[in-house]
Amino acid sequence: MRQFVLPEDWPGSGDCRVEGGQARYLLRVLRLAVGDSFAGLDPAGQRRDCRVLEVGKDSLVLAVSPPLEGPGPLALEDTHGSRNRSRLQPKQDARIGEAGPAEPGLGLGRIPIPRIVLIQALAKGPAMDLVVRQAAEAGVARIIPFAARRSVPRAEEGGGRRERWERIVREGLQQSGSGVATKVEDIARAEDLETVLGPQWPGQVRLLLHEAPLAQTGLHGYLADAPEEIVLSVGPEGGFGPDEIGIFEAAGFRPLLLPGAILRAETAALFAVASVEIILSERSSWIPSK
Repeated sequence: MRQFVLPEDWPGSGDCRVEGGQARYLLRVLRLAVGDSFAGLDPAGQRRDCRVLEVGKDSLVLAVSPPLEGPGPLALEDTHGSRNRSRLQPKQDARIGEAGPAEPGLGLGRIPIPRIVLIQALAKGPAMDLVVRQAAEAGVARIIPFAARRSVPRAEEGGGRRERWERIVREGLQQSGSGVATKVEDIARAEDLETVLGPQWPGQVRLLLHEAPLAQTGLHGYLADAPEEIVLSVGPEGGFGPDEIGIFEAAGFRPLLLPGAILRAETAALFAVASVEIILSERSSWIPSK
């Protein structure tokens, strides 16, 4: 475990009581005892130091430090020493349906990289679980499961899956040490896009992965202006239907064709997220210095 994700119901200050499966994991798997310390991540994505104060049969109490300053465990560095920095706007509430930028994600080093939002068309159970886990490990801020017309299973068959996905996210964050508090949201449909995303704002780039060569430019071109949030939409195995593509385009999404062979849905999501992070981490090698 690289870090422990604190319970969602912890108020953000004072001691934290941990019970149930999380406590058993800390006590029986990691064999923590009174006085042991470890890294923590609170529900808001802030790094904390945790120390065991009390131990019970199936519970323990942690002393939790105030938020720590500096980049999180996944601080991604510009590998070419760029002095470029994303233009940060004031922190704003990112609740569903509100316009404006969310708090930017911390860069993998000194470079703050954009928040990444993944809209993923529902895939068969194991494939969707894999997407959720990999997205959490890679530092995606929001995962929005999407009921596309060609999705298998349909959204109506997805009841009860969110709780499992939230558990998978927690496991991914604890294993990877990601400093981004990934959130899995309710299943959305095409008609929900405006409510879920809100109006598009300057600094936000919306990209629709498509198997046809419809792209207006390459990924480097879309990222050249150092966007503050990137929304990636990945379709089902059969691809988005023409009507769905029209809805995405009306919402400001621009088509993107990934190079190489056509990828499975779960592979495409990780490929796209990794490509965005690598390209931005090497901006100094392809953006001329001024």
